[in-house]
Amino acid sequence: MTLLYFLTLFPLVPALGMLLARGDRARDAVGLVGSGIIMAVTVVVAVMFFGTGPQSFEVAPGTSHVLSIISSVIDVILCAVILYNAYKYRNALTTVLGIVQLVGSLAFAAMTLPAAEAVTATPLYLDYMSVIMVLAVGIVGSLICVYALGYMKDFQAHDEHEAALRGQTAPDRRPQFLALMFLFLSAMFVIVTSDNLEWLFCGWEITTVCSFLMIGYTRTPEAIKNAFTQIILNMLGGIAFLAGLMYLHVNGMPLTISGMIELSGAGTAQSALLVMPVILLSLAALTKAAQMPFHTWLLGAMVAPTPTSALLHSSTMVKAGVFLMVKLSPLYAIYPVTGFMVTSVGAITFLLAALMAISQSNAKRVLAYSTISNLGLISACLGVGAPEAVWAAIFLILFHTVAKSLLFLCVGTAEHHIGSRNIEDMDGMFSRMPHLTRLMMLGIMGMFVAPFGMLVSKWGALVAFAQTGNVLMIMVLAFGSAATFYFWGKWLAKLSGVDPTAQNVEVNVHKTEWVALNTIAALLILCCVAFPVISSGLVSPYLAMVFGRVPYVIGKDAMYLMVVIVAFIAVVLLTSFRVSNKPHVNVYLSGVGTDNYRHFRGSMGHEVKAEKRNWYSEDALGEKRIGPAGSVVCCSIILFALLCCAWIGPERLAMSAPSVLRGKYFEGSGVVGIFIGTVAFALLAPLVGGLIDGVDRKLSARMQGRVGPRLLQPFYDVAKLLRKAPASVNTMDDTYMACALIFTVVGGGIFVSGSNTLLCAFMVTLAAIFVVLASASTQSPFAQVGADRELLQVMSYEPAVLLMSVGLYLATDSFDSIAVTGQSAPIIVYSAPIFLALLAVLTIKLRKSPFDLSYSHHAHQEIVQGVATEMSGGTLAKMTLMHWCETVLFLMWVGMFFVWDNPVSWVVALVVMAATYFVEVLIDNTFARSTWRSCFKLGWGVALVFGLLNLMPILVDVFI
Repeated sequence: MTLLYFLTLFPLVPALGMLLARGDRARDAVGLVGSGIIMAVTVVVAVMFFGTGPQSFEVAPGTSHVLSIISSVIDVILCAVILYNAYKYRNALTTVLGIVQLVGSLAFAAMTLPAAEAVTATPLYLDYMSVIMVLAVGIVGSLICVYALGYMKDFQAHDEHEAALRGQTAPDRRPQFLALMFLFLSAMFVIVTSDNLEWLFCGWEITTVCSFLMIGYTRTPEAIKNAFTQIILNMLGGIAFLAGLMYLHVNGMPLTISGMIELSGAGTAQSALLVMPVILLSLAALTKAAQMPFHTWLLGAMVAPTPTSALLHSSTMVKAGVFLMVKLSPLYAIYPVTGFMVTSVGAITFLLAALMAISQSNAKRVLAYSTISNLGLISACLGVGAPEAVWAAIFLILFHTVAKSLLFLCVGTAEHHIGSRNIEDMDGMFSRMPHLTRLMMLGIMGMFVAPFGMLVSKWGALVAFAQTGNVLMIMVLAFGSAATFYFWGKWLAKLSGVDPTAQNVEVNVHKTEWVALNTIAALLILCCVAFPVISSGLVSPYLAMVFGRVPYVIGKDAMYLMVVIVAFIAVVLLTSFRVSNKPHVNVYLSGVGTDNYRHFRGSMGHEVKAEKRNWYSEDALGEKRIGPAGSVVCCSIILFALLCCAWIGPERLAMSAPSVLRGKYFEGSGVVGIFIGTVAFALLAPLVGGLIDGVDRKLSARMQGRVGPRLLQPFYDVAKLLRKAPASVNTMDDTYMACALIFTVVGGGIFVSGSNTLLCAFMVTLAAIFVVLASASTQSPFAQVGADRELLQVMSYEPAVLLMSVGLYLATDSFDSIAVTGQSAPIIVYSAPIFLALLAVLTIKLRKSPFDLSYSHHAHQEIVQGVATEMSGGTLAKMTLMHWCETVLFLMWVGMFFVWDNPVSWVVALVVMAATYFVEVLIDNTFARSTWRSCFKLGWGVALVFGLLNLMPILVDVFI
């Protein structure tokens, strides 16, 4: 317990040191030493925990009472700070809310402090979840403090320069800013280690006031406005928290989290009353987690210096909200109306915030919306109240903490050195800031690409929703993940471009910034590599302790495979590319190039620079169009939950939540089986795919009244490409294409070995990302348009592909492809609608007209050959081989629906596969190329309609 006291109180020492230190060297010393000690003690606490296990710590009654008095005094002081600033800036609403909270805090103190029962015997605890959060706050939070030491020097220098231009001086408020950061850490340690809700509330409100002061750091009108937006919305949550505490006390219920959970299982009239405080505490958590309709405060926080954003988004503030919901998650299954509120608000926020992120070009706003979206998914998982969903939520919290802190810090450093945070201005940053860009690409990969932690966590969430029969969340996750893929993908593509004319500008980055950035990047890789250990050593034991059973979401073999792939991707991204011996050629510009970077001589003889910008669709997906609607719906859901408590009565709301826990069989074929399958697929798929391509050319020629080439012509074409003299636009496109081919083959190996179809689908998505990187890295306008269209195509078909795996699970109780061979009937009987959705998007997957938008064998009139415009020789051969392997894999997906435990079924499957491909060739030769809008509407339309039709049996099981 001494270490917990030290961990909570010690950050106040460097905070005070920052206020007293004079000069940068003194502040650097205080910050480095203080952060180092916090990280060291954090690790010691974690190591000691593994030696002792979960513990509750007793505090002497007198000491506990004194600490409760101190927490009440702090609550009053915080209200005074709020009221002072409200008066100073003449903000009436903040004044009213501040008075309400002050009166409430005084009333609660008057009720509890004189009472003997207010003294909690064991107010502090340390369990598996607390250890995860202590490590996140202590390590990531401290590294952000280290980063701030260098960053704020540049920030202050910029302010002084701007002030000098206006003939003014810029005050130096860095000591207060850095002190607030360490105070933030202290408050978070209180939150994650307090079982006593009164102490937790004290830490809760400290984070609210600290963020208010940090957001308003620059004292500009915009900063002040956004700071008050934050304090108003979070005070609403604080008042809800306080109301929940008062309700608990008035009704004689315990003021501890453990006491609430213990009471919920009693089945008494008093336990039924818990539903109201659970709703109020959940409302406070949703507010702190920036869920709709409270999300605007987190967007406004982007005006603050970057360390503020990193701290709020990663290890503090918003994580306090989801942490509280993790602790309350067992209660959501007992009080379904609370779970409904949390899940619904989280689901809507996840989907709409992901869509709004597409419309943003400001990097920090993209990060803000992605945070809001991911917190929505975490909330939705927790609201389910099942251990499988909570497992996914905890990993989402962990990986979001590390990846998002890395991204915010990268954007902050980039802004200081390229002069902008606009994604469009990051064009060619791979050359201007090569190491920083690699770290930023790693962070983006960590947020959305398999097998990095965030997407694996979404995989776990999808498995959990399928197991518990949550139709709403299955659909929301399928479509929200597709939107997530697009906005991250286009940013990643922009970063990958190589500008041979750019100058390196990262030589002046402060050492403290590099220390923080490199360490957090290493932490991200470590978390991904240690994924199996974290699951078995921390997350699963916590869920076993809370729910009484260990969820089985992802098999260990799949985890180990993902560890290997993570290591491979990290090596590709972070190692320096060797100088290629290939002759360099300029990009194709439909004119005579005048240099090697987008300049060419046009038809009138003038020199022109070709430029390419991302697609944002502000008209369809803008904040003003989507945000208000989402806020209204979420407000209605929250009001509905509160009215249910008031009108229906708590005693009728306490029951077991309706859920369908289906059988779970995820055996797979093991790592050895996947390896054998991968080797077999690598050998056979190119042969079969090449033959299919030859048949395709023959059929197309006959449909057009021609004889056509020889059946084996595709093989001759690839052989010629391999013999062609090597030439490239840059040194990286070939490496990226090799990765795309490898991941396609691995995905095929996973499928043919009978293993997890979700992992197979994610490998295909990963291959698509590397195709986009290969294309975008060329900086060719035509290739980059093709890359954008490739992203749009993936976004269009992704929901249908994910729902295909769900359809397999509904029919077989397994995500493994081998499961179909043990069925008494083909799964088409149970999953016909999802099969139709797969057929509808197969034209997109096979790159056939009318949806061969990004690449085809024929030159595009408007974008030449799309993603393959700059590819030649061996690089183009790899692209062709990957397409052949994709074709074989996609047709096997079709055949899977017609295989059962009868050997004849394999013949049936082959016939269906052949017939399907013939229809695709017929479509390709019948329809003219369509627009991306038609592609998008088809993909999402069929996935939505047919997906809901196929998921109807779950609703029948749940409610009938």
